[in-house]
Amino acid sequence: MTTQDWSVLVELDATNVSDDTHDEVLTALSEHAPNTTTAGNGNFAVILSVTAAGAGEAAQAAVDLVLAAAPAELHGHQAVGVEVVTEAEQERRNTQTAN
Repeated sequence: MTTQDWSVLVELDATNVSDDTHDEVLTALSEHAPNTTTAGNGNFAVILSVTAAGAGEAAQAAVDLVLAAAPAELHGHQAVGVEVVTEAEQERRNTQTAN
């Protein structure tokens, strides 16, 4: 089965996350071009790149990576949202937003 690169946003049920936690997650996931953010509802979220055969596999891999990278402040929190798009689609969206 052919694999491709996916951009995955993983949202955790954690709010008011410290800057140190953002930094720790970024460091732990550095091989996956991570970006941490705060979702519209205040939850902590991570956008990262994974390689997988399909969207479902990409979602599971990303959730597993984020939870494994979670420092103590995030222990016990779970994923409450996942958005998966191909890297090509993410690049298209980024270009569209920039214009």
